[in-house]
Amino acid sequence: MTFKRTLLLVFVLSLLAAGVQAQCDISGDITAAQNTDPNGPAWVYTLTMTWDTDAKYALSHFDVLIDGVSGGCTLADLMGHLWWDDPIGTSDGEGGCTVSYYGELSDNGDPSIPGVTDLLLKFEPYAGCEPANVGSGVFTFYSDLAPVPVDEDILSLVDKYAGNYCFGHLTGMFPGMDCDPVDNEAVSFGAVKGLYR
Repeated sequence: MTFKRTLLLVFVLSLLAAGVQAQCDISGDITAAQNTDPNGPAWVYTLTMTWDTDAKYALSHFDVLIDGVSGGCTLADLMGHLWWDDPIGTSDGEGGCTVSYYGELSDNGDPSIPGVTDLLLKFEPYAGCEPANVGSGVFTFYSDLAPVPVDEDILSLVDKYAGNYCFGHLTGMFPGMDCDPVDNEAVSFGAVKGLYR
C-alpha cells in the first residue's frame, strides 16, 4: 500500500470514528408517591436524572424547563404548589464524592443558555464536590397536587457545561396545575384522582 493510500485510509477511519461517537445527553424520569408524612404536602416527586456531556468538561448545572409552549403558568403558580428540602438532591461527583444541589425557581430563564427564557427549576451544585462529565442524580420535591403524565413538549431538561449546553427529555409525572404545564385531560383526571387518595 502506498503512503498516500495509507494516509487516506487513516483519514477515512478517523472520520468514521468521529461519526459514531456519542453526543451529549441528559434525560430524566419523575415518579410520584403519596407522602407518608401526614404533616407534609400530599405528594412526593422524585426526579432521577443522568447526563453525559460527551466532552472533557464537567456538568455545571441543569434546569427543568416548565411551560415553555403554552406560557400559561406564572412563577407564583409554581411557588404556590412546589416545595423541596435543602439540599434538593445529590449526584455523582468528580473522584467519587457526592454533589449536593440547591433548587431555585426562576421566571427569567437561564441567562447562560441561549434561548432559555421561560419558567424553570434550576438545580445548582453547592461548592465543594464538583459534578463529573458523566453521572446520575436523584432529586426530590413535594406538591399538594396529584400527579399527571409529563407532556414532553412542555417539560424538558437542559444542562450547562463549560460554554456548551445540551437539551434532553423528561418523562414520568408532574403536579397537575390549573395553569396547565401538562395537558388539560391529565389535569382533570389528576384532580379527580386526588379527591380519593
